[in-house]
Amino acid sequence: MGTVSGDVPAAPAERQLLALEVPVGSYDGVQLASDIQPASLTVVAGQVSPLLLGIDSGRLVPGAVYAGNDEVNLGLGELAGKFVPEPAFDLVDQGGHPFNLGSVAGRDVVIAAFHTTCHETCPLYTALFLQLAKQIPASVTLVEVTTDPAVDTPTVLTDYAKQTGASWTFATGSSEKVANFWKAFGVELASGDSHTSTLALVDRHRYIRLVYRGVPKIGNAIPPSVMTSLSAQGLAELASGGDGWGAPDVLQALATIARPGQSAQAGGGTAPGFTLPSTDGRQVSLADFAGKPLVINFWATYCPPCKAEMPLLERSVGPSGARLVLIDEGEGRDAARSFLTGLGIQEPALLDMDLKVGRAYGMSALPMTVFVRANGTIDRRQIGQLDERVLASELSVLTSQ
Repeated sequence: MGTVSGDVPAAPAERQLLALEVPVGSYDGVQLASDIQPASLTVVAGQVSPLLLGIDSGRLVPGAVYAGNDEVNLGLGELAGKFVPEPAFDLVDQGGHPFNLGSVAGRDVVIAAFHTTCHETCPLYTALFLQLAKQIPASVTLVEVTTDPAVDTPTVLTDYAKQTGASWTFATGSSEKVANFWKAFGVELASGDSHTSTLALVDRHRYIRLVYRGVPKIGNAIPPSVMTSLSAQGLAELASGGDGWGAPDVLQALATIARPGQSAQAGGGTAPGFTLPSTDGRQVSLADFAGKPLVINFWATYCPPCKAEMPLLERSVGPSGARLVLIDEGEGRDAARSFLTGLGIQEPALLDMDLKVGRAYGMSALPMTVFVRANGTIDRRQIGQLDERVLASELSVLTSQ
């Protein structure tokens, strides 16, 4: 494409070094001198296609190639030091094979701290992973790393995986190597029922993006092989509902890392009551759904993500045992009915003409989906288009409570 040269000022000042046109088409990599990094970029006529490269002493920084608006926004945060990089590590998996940065290159990773002799929170993390394993994209790796390497040898981890039906990676190593691994996450080695309950998300560029602490929310979706390993305290933690986060939140975080622009908000509180007219001429109240888990979706006809997710909602919510409640924001019966008919949606919609119900539920953007437990309390709010895996996981939790 050309040669880049010349002096550049310190950020945030900038200087244009090279201007050129690139042939229209799809590209799968970037080369700088002898360095080649994968990148997926489509160049369209008449449009700017942003590409961000991290360069240090004339060499591409490994993993620091970002293509497209979302990737570039992510890269600006990473290269500006807003995220902490995961240090190099040297562990082994349950098969005795090396487990290091090369083992997860180019992949997002969910890491949990655990050890096999814990009978409280650690089995709940394994139950969480069993839920995640059914929903995660192929580009995500699940790893449970021991905090008790003296006990958790590869053989012990292999037996644990068989007992629990786990299909993901378990990792261990010498006490020094395991301690060094966990230092970046603020976790210390433990044994017995003492532990630092931690789950972390590391993105494909090897930056630590999110750390959860405490007890995950599992619901009733826990297999007997894990349930029987829980002590009385572990059963109490399971029944407590955890610290308010679970598989749907982890999946949403993964979706956000891969596709920025979505957000999840904590639940809590009682779902506000309402009575609204319906597209089929009825008056419908929240009280009409008493005792049933609900998925309340706020939408509008002018909202492309609303249109994209609605067939998924109708296809998924009913068979799960929950009820789908569609609420159109600020539009009339004819517009809403025409929109639903065009999508082949059979479910009637409620009409929130003055937006009061949306405001009562904390709506800040469309679409917004609110998951309501059978007891009438809010389990979770989702702002932005739902990912199929996130929805499936949330429905599993919602209908098991």
